[in-house]
Order: sequence, then structure tokens, then C-alpha cells
Amino acid sequence: MVRMSVLPKFTERRGLLSAYETIQTILGFGMFTIALIALIVKLLKNDKKK
Repeated sequence: MVRMSVLPKFTERRGLLSAYETIQTILGFGMFTIALIALIVKLLKNDKKK
């Protein structure tokens, strides 16, 4: 029964941290995707000039 009282606090804290990490991951992945698309567009424009 002692574990039951400790577990909700741990899960609650982890939930908040997980939400923050999730937002960070989404933003990081979004920036990576934008950079990748920009690189592809730049390479395609350079290819057309030749």
C-alpha cells in the first residue's frame, strides 16, 4: 500500500515532464523538417540552373 501512495506522485511528475519533452520533440522535429525541405528546394533550384 505504500507503493500506491508514492506511485501517483511519480506518475504525475513524469506526466508534466513528458508533456514538456513532447513539446520540445515536436518543435525540434518541425525545425528539422523545415530545414530538410529548404535544403531540397535549394538543391533543386541549383540543379535547374545548370
